[in-house]
Amino acid sequence: MSIQPYRGATTASFYIEEVTAGTTPASPSWKPLRNTGGVPAVTRDALVSNELDGSRETTSIRTGNKQATGEFAIELSQKSQDDLLAGAMTNNWVAGISIASVTIAVDATAKTFTRSVGSFVTDGVKVGSLVAFHGLPGNNGLPFIATAVTATVVTGAGIQAPLTTAVAATTDLKTGDTLGTGNLCKTYSILTWFKGKCGTVDSYLLTTGVEFGGFSIELAVNAMVTGSFPLIGMKQQILTAPPTGSTFTQTFTAEPFASVDVAVFDGSAPLQLIDSLTFTNDNSASAQFALGSPDIAYVERGRAANTFSMTGKLYDMTLINRFLNETQTSLSAILTGTSGAMSFTMPTAEFTAATPEVSAPEAVTLSIEGQGTGNATQSSLVIQRLSYT
Repeated sequence: MSIQPYRGATTASFYIEEVTAGTTPASPSWKPLRNTGGVPAVTRDALVSNELDGSRETTSIRTGNKQATGEFAIELSQKSQDDLLAGAMTNNWVAGISIASVTIAVDATAKTFTRSVGSFVTDGVKVGSLVAFHGLPGNNGLPFIATAVTATVVTGAGIQAPLTTAVAATTDLKTGDTLGTGNLCKTYSILTWFKGKCGTVDSYLLTTGVEFGGFSIELAVNAMVTGSFPLIGMKQQILTAPPTGSTFTQTFTAEPFASVDVAVFDGSAPLQLIDSLTFTNDNSASAQFALGSPDIAYVERGRAANTFSMTGKLYDMTLINRFLNETQTSLSAILTGTSGAMSFTMPTAEFTAATPEVSAPEAVTLSIEGQGTGNATQSSLVIQRLSYT
């Protein structure tokens, strides 16, 4: 019988959040880790002896501390990477509001949604909330970011899709769950299942104490919304079967977000002719060790550096002036999918570079880089999620 290699197409990864860091929960109910590539792998530095024995030969080689590292590439979809985002941000999602049977009138010109009774403020709608009146027909039911909120009126000044003026109709109100920078202990177990074929037996890699050190989310024209999640794990072992009591009943089925689902804003003003926008969360995560043990002692984290990079076509000097004058901006992207929406917002951000480039007869390009700023009460990056059901 021929030897058959494991194949990427039949390799699957799963995860579960740990209660005790480094320990897989008993009878784990594994969630699929939707990805397009990546696997945790143990690395060890080669420790080469410098002993001098009269020859030019290396007399001894040892290997140093173990660290399980890797990076999962993903296509972003509704709900599928929520736990990974929470792990990178070291925080929990804060639930939004959901209110049934609200009577709403729409003014297409003013981009306002007015209720006849009740109070948006009392209900908890805020400036910056991802809001949806999904029961309204057409574009009126699409999610948007609230730019002004009073007791009876919510305004979405940045709404790009044309609205339809409508008399009061009954619908449901939802705002997005939110996630910001935190300082919680978030560790995961990851099970990678290598499925055999033609007599090759299945194998499993179990990586425990995994921390996601950050992420990047890339929005680019004519492409799926993609990203990556780098990780550091404390230990890894090879298994011949999943941990005792394992179940694999949970699923994620939402289609990935694509470029046509994306709207990008500078405050409430739509950004035009943008080719790509990448949000990056970097926590300067690094493995730390202690004498006497080959394994990771803990994962060090520094400040949360939430940055962005953007490319597009140059059509005026507004964004270059933002850079030259050190003018703060508010940058947002809304992703509107078939089963729900997400948004990424830097409430206050500074441009750190704005570089025009002329290298061909075609359109002049502009590359922009920047970083969000925050404090104890305001996260430099706010992620929101909203399900229609």
